[in-house]
Amino acid sequence: MRNFVSLGLAAALVVSALHGSESATARESSIQETTVSKYVAAYNIRDLELMRSMMHAEIQWIAIEGGNSEIVANGRDALAEQMQSYFASPTKIWSAFDDVIENGRFLTLRETAHWQAADGTVKSQSSIVVYEFEDALIRRVWYYSAQN
Repeated sequence: MRNFVSLGLAAALVVSALHGSESATARESSIQETTVSKYVAAYNIRDLELMRSMMHAEIQWIAIEGGNSEIVANGRDALAEQMQSYFASPTKIWSAFDDVIENGRFLTLRETAHWQAADGTVKSQSSIVVYEFEDALIRRVWYYSAQN
């Protein structure tokens, strides 16, 4: 479940990205930030084909937990397959991001995932996420352990 929430968060990020872009009135969004915004928006509406169009063919999704890292998905097809399973879940998770820092081909941000619990309350947790871009596509994503 942790990996699915992580995928949801990262993939998540689009709604936050849209919010983050609105708050960044002093600057324009970069191509990378715009791509992440679109990616998260696609995640939020569960549009896997649109998400795939922004993934590098050799995308890697890497989960960071303490001093350990694990490649959760290696390649566009593997990540899309995991997302398809994730989207089949009855729990609808939506994401947003803010606190964007750009450094060359890297984009770092805080992504927050939201979902409705069985009791009707909305829950959330945030993670730090680093996106790396290659040829204007998402090449690698490092997803740090979620915080409540």
